[in-house]
Amino acid sequence: MESLTRPQQRSVVLSVIAVVLAIFSGICNVPVASGDPECIRYEPKRGVCLVWIDGAPGPGMPVLVVAPDGPPQPCRFNGYEIPCSNAVGYWSNRVEAWCTLRVPQPPLSDSAWGGNTTGAIYLCTRPAHSGIPDPAMVVTRWLPAAPEAPDPETIAWRILAELDLESPELGVFPRGDSAQRMGFVGWNVWLWAAADSDRQWGPVSASQSEGGVSVSLTARVTSMTWDMGNGDSVSCGKGTAWTLAATGGKNVASPTCGYVYEADGRYTVRGSSTWEVAWSGGGQSGTIPLTLSREAEVIVGELQTVSVNR
Repeated sequence: MESLTRPQQRSVVLSVIAVVLAIFSGICNVPVASGDPECIRYEPKRGVCLVWIDGAPGPGMPVLVVAPDGPPQPCRFNGYEIPCSNAVGYWSNRVEAWCTLRVPQPPLSDSAWGGNTTGAIYLCTRPAHSGIPDPAMVVTRWLPAAPEAPDPETIAWRILAELDLESPELGVFPRGDSAQRMGFVGWNVWLWAAADSDRQWGPVSASQSEGGVSVSLTARVTSMTWDMGNGDSVSCGKGTAWTLAATGGKNVASPTCGYVYEADGRYTVRGSSTWEVAWSGGGQSGTIPLTLSREAEVIVGELQTVSVNR
């Protein structure tokens, strides 16, 4: 079988990832794509898109697609595509080597400074012909500025994508998914986040290192917003799961999260979980706002009173 070129291999990998990555149903401040992929995380330093939304497989259900192992690396040596950072430092086009700061710095009288008084002295490892670091080719060089380190926020976005987070399953009672289990006008509907794993509610933590920069990230749901399908919305925490023991089968309101419909009909209920994604690393920190959603159809009927005239 004829081997694939590197661009062909990358295309195949992206196609597979587009299928197997988690289906996200919304991202805060990001419109849902309806056609061509839409970039939601752009890396201006390298001019590439890290994360984008692909065409939706269903209403309100776009797919998050992430480039494998981060953005395409533009660093090359002798025709080989090489990583721009690794365990021995960051790539410097000036030296054609991966460089890391020498500690401690030699005095300004050292010949390595070459008469310069600004910048710094680095230990630089040149690549072998195959494009991997050659430990026998380590040189001491002066550089006017540090080679570019990986962006901690870029690493944080990569960690977030790999967490495969989901919006919680929607707990609704009466379920309203059939005529036999419909709700009724004036009846108290219980709403709760039926999260069956940490990936649906958190907290979930992970970390990743690249080129000497380590980033840690923790994601957790802070609130749920329920769009009831009629223009009304309800903001809650996790809510309380309905049980027969708690209500005795009577029309009892939820103690934490509920709603009462005033008209019969079919409603599309959309539960949106607001996540707080906090990250830190490389001397920086921040949060990534994220909202994931899930929908359910709810049927609401109206109880009829039948009068019999005798």
